[in-house]
Amino acid sequence: MKLLTRMVEHERLLTLAVIPVFLALLVALVGGGTAYWFKYWWMFPVALLIATVVNTVGISGAALFVPFFVLVFPVFADTLTPEQTVKVGLITESFGLSSSALAFLRYGLIDRKIGAYAVLAAVPFVVAGALLSFTLPAKAFRVLVALALLGAVYLMLSRERVKAKIDSIEHRFIDVHHPRHTTNVEVVDREGNMYYYCRCGYKTRAVGYGVGGLFQGMAGFGIGELGIVSMMITEIPVRIAIGTSHMVVALTAIVASAVHLLGSQVEQLGTPWNLIAMTVPAVIVGGQVAPYIAARLKVSLMEYMVAALFVVMSLLLVVTAFK
Repeated sequence: MKLLTRMVEHERLLTLAVIPVFLALLVALVGGGTAYWFKYWWMFPVALLIATVVNTVGISGAALFVPFFVLVFPVFADTLTPEQTVKVGLITESFGLSSSALAFLRYGLIDRKIGAYAVLAAVPFVVAGALLSFTLPAKAFRVLVALALLGAVYLMLSRERVKAKIDSIEHRFIDVHHPRHTTNVEVVDREGNMYYYCRCGYKTRAVGYGVGGLFQGMAGFGIGELGIVSMMITEIPVRIAIGTSHMVVALTAIVASAVHLLGSQVEQLGTPWNLIAMTVPAVIVGGQVAPYIAARLKVSLMEYMVAALFVVMSLLLVVTAFK
């Protein structure tokens, strides 16, 4: 237990230390020369920018990576198949969200019991979605990503309204001493803030994470946005909801990545490891930089900018799908 506490206390250093270890293992296992590994060197600053933006705003990294790989990446490099696009997005997101989840764990903002049940509910849908993505036509994939982007815009822009409504309900109707709240939880975070809530509403959260998990497996994102909303509907405090959702999304992204990697071996689809070698270190750094930027920028303005970008991307995806 003491070792775990020390690791959590030094999570920033441990997280950054993952970068050289990951790259060394990748080069040792995959092989290849300098030209191969630095073919996509320009993706490091691009991925760093994307990771910083999504972590600052609080959305899934793949929500911006997947449409980028579909629309922009082919202009400068080779076109990726839908399965490769989702796989790169999921692997990249796995590392970025794991970094964020450790930070939330250090601050005491993760309810591990709720998170464990949410993962168990989501995993079957994540696996089903990942398997479905192998047979998904390119046109259907683009339309699916476009719909997921529009859904993410709605959830992102309505988050404050939902939060205000839930806060109002909490203050007016929730009596922490009521017999209904037999599973009351008291959490104190690193800054001394106290949170009182009930773990009721497992079925509602299971539906949210189940539907989100299906999108996560097929398109590479969606579970984070739907998961946070289902947490808030079941009266989980917002900061606990965000922290726990980071844990759930990170674990389900790892599961989805594993399914896609195994599927690649069966389908003989090459994994662009030289691209992943640039995106993974970038998102790890971006996950650590984002909190400092968020403290100095007007996040609401960034949310509107990202929402506008998502709308444009969704329209372009639909146009290119039926062109």
